[in-house]
Amino acid sequence: MILVTGASGFVGAALAGSLAARGHAVRAAARGPLPGGLAGLVTPAPLPDLAAGDLDGPLAALLDGVDAVVHAAGLAHQPPGMDETAMLAVNAGASESLARLAVRQGVRRFVLISSSRAVSGPSSPLPLAESAQPAPTDAYGRSKLAAEAAVHAVMPGAVILRPPVLHGAGAKGNMARLARLARLPLPLPLAGLTGRRSILSDVNLAEAVAFVLDRPDAAGRTFHLSDGAPLTLPDVIAAMRQAAGRGPGIVGLPAPLSEWLVARLAPGLADQLCRNLVLDDAAIRALGWRPAESSAAGLGRMMRDAAAQTRL
Repeated sequence: MILVTGASGFVGAALAGSLAARGHAVRAAARGPLPGGLAGLVTPAPLPDLAAGDLDGPLAALLDGVDAVVHAAGLAHQPPGMDETAMLAVNAGASESLARLAVRQGVRRFVLISSSRAVSGPSSPLPLAESAQPAPTDAYGRSKLAAEAAVHAVMPGAVILRPPVLHGAGAKGNMARLARLARLPLPLPLAGLTGRRSILSDVNLAEAVAFVLDRPDAAGRTFHLSDGAPLTLPDVIAAMRQAAGRGPGIVGLPAPLSEWLVARLAPGLADQLCRNLVLDDAAIRALGWRPAESSAAGLGRMMRDAAAQTRL
């Protein structure tokens, strides 16, 4: 039995569904309703409030009969009014509690879904390997780095996965906002944006989770993940528009003006997607892992799903 936490979210649902499709018995723990696509494939279970004080009892119950844990639950951003101490309690404290109880109950493998933000801010001038000195720049990144340290302290054999920005059908946050930008019926003056970004599809993240669960030589290691070659923002827009049956519609402007336009049309994207952030994923590839789909395929799924949701 594999316990997947956060199974009502975009990431957790993708992981639970993929593992179930591979024939694993999956206990899908979530605070909200599971997506309809998981019905009949997984065993639902209530996930306690990770901000609560004493989690040992509820978490121990989730681990009954479990031999592997994929911990994807947590806060993906800092909600208004939540201070950094509270974020650390959810992302780091609850992760440590779950790992400690997993050791006590004989769980053989623990996979923590972390983030590239644990090692870097929204951009980096150099590609980032796992050996890079961690330099998170916000509360979220610091909480994810603290979670990694806390989990490894109590369960040295745990595997840490650091994905970059995620895409695929149902993706949220900046990628959903970027999809809305791509769907605008007008040319976008973005050709001057040359910052390269690693991205990762939900399918490829699920493939990586399944891979490390079955590899004894992955134990205790931290891995960076990506679809492959990094893309510029114009590359991403062009792939999205191709999936929608359109041409790229990318025209030129000086980079500062392009960044200003992106900031106006989709606030927050200039820092998140216009500058370099490349993850070096050579370590997991050296073990034999390969992405199951291209960036274009995942971005295409995302655009088709967004179009279908709009028609509903």
